[in-house]
Amino acid sequence: MAFTQIEFYAFLLVLLLPLFAIRHTTFRKVWLLAGNSYFYAFFDLRFLGLLWAIVLGTYFVAEGIRRFEKPLARKWMLVAGVIFNAGILFYFKYFNFFIENLGHLFGETEASSGVLKILAPIGVSFYAFRFISHLVDVYRERRNGPVEPCSPLDFLVYGTFFPIIVSGPISRSGKFLPQLEKLDLTFDNGYKGFRLFVVGLFLKVFLADRIASYINYFYDHHEVFDTLTTWLAVLAYDLQIYFDFAGYSSMAIGLGRMMGLRIEKNFDFPYISKNFSDFWRRWHITLSQWIRDYLYIPLGGNRHGKARKYVNLLVAMTLCGLWHGAAWTFVLWGFLHGLLLVSNHHWKEQPVRRLALERFPHMYSIASWGWTFLAVTLCWVFFRAENTQQAFSVLVNLFAFNTAGISWVQPFVLFVLLATALFHIAYVLKMKIVTLPVSSRLTPTALFVLIWLVIVFFPKEFQPFVYAQF
Repeated sequence: MAFTQIEFYAFLLVLLLPLFAIRHTTFRKVWLLAGNSYFYAFFDLRFLGLLWAIVLGTYFVAEGIRRFEKPLARKWMLVAGVIFNAGILFYFKYFNFFIENLGHLFGETEASSGVLKILAPIGVSFYAFRFISHLVDVYRERRNGPVEPCSPLDFLVYGTFFPIIVSGPISRSGKFLPQLEKLDLTFDNGYKGFRLFVVGLFLKVFLADRIASYINYFYDHHEVFDTLTTWLAVLAYDLQIYFDFAGYSSMAIGLGRMMGLRIEKNFDFPYISKNFSDFWRRWHITLSQWIRDYLYIPLGGNRHGKARKYVNLLVAMTLCGLWHGAAWTFVLWGFLHGLLLVSNHHWKEQPVRRLALERFPHMYSIASWGWTFLAVTLCWVFFRAENTQQAFSVLVNLFAFNTAGISWVQPFVLFVLLATALFHIAYVLKMKIVTLPVSSRLTPTALFVLIWLVIVFFPKEFQPFVYAQF
């Protein structure tokens, strides 16, 4: 039951109306938990029991960490809890990947030797990371007290919360759980949440899904197209994945707001970034913060010299790539972003950079943005390609000046590219209308137009959210 399916809107109506009518906090939580469970069971009932077991297992391990006095006991409880969640993630998502590659490494004649038929629970990558962060935050509690004690019911609501269970954002328990004590169910929050949901729905259905048909066809037949079409398709994927995932995040945050809960922001116009550190502060914000807090800093961060910092960046981003999918294309994508972050940190220390920034600030700013956008765009080829051979084939065609292939300049895609560029320019110039301010009288009209466009031009084929596969 995706956010774009008609069944979802019937479910949402049945969930929200009683939620507003119920006055007792505990009963509200129980009703919300029931809605969360139904939503997850709609995908596959078999995995609902597993999800509950993981949530409750994480909760009781966290409570053990909280209650034990001896540091060694608390540390072993943390290790057990992290292994428990990481082990579930590894088994469902990476077991076959490692078995296949070990088979190739040791000369197995059958690539499928030892491979199991494993169906991964939807959203496992996202909720595994949320639960690991909860355990670590509870372990660190005596230093900075980030997570207050909660009931099993509260943690079940957090662990199964349907807007974020499939594709995030990776909401922290320390920010989410206190809000359950008093759901802020008001008309103002309802309207703000509705606004965010409609914008996300428009980004996903009207833009991302319509662009996806062009990109899917291109990647299925990429070898027959010329260089111009290849560039258009690669640039179009910049937009598809952004509109798709930012659209999902906006819808999820909007749904949370309708229920009186504030979910962390996940995107902040990433394609205006002027360097790669800035890009990861704007793209999939909750994931990049998770990688920073629970992987990069524990590895040593930048505390042990320049060389160690660079290694930590490479390791963290390569694992970030692997988190996205059990394929070498994702590993390469993450590793390349690690290299780009290393080059970014190294470049910041160069005297020529400071000189260029002082003497030619505007030219330097434009050049920095251009290089960042180009590099991010080229990296997306690995992210989208079915395998590394296809990725390198597309990259070669980008710079082959091939004019013999078929040229396919799709008007809608070209229009969206130009319109998005103008939209970002307007945002940089701080034109408030581009963000549909809540106080503006034009916003309700704009929302109506967006809904109308979604309904009239709804795609014939269902397009799942890109990040739902992760």
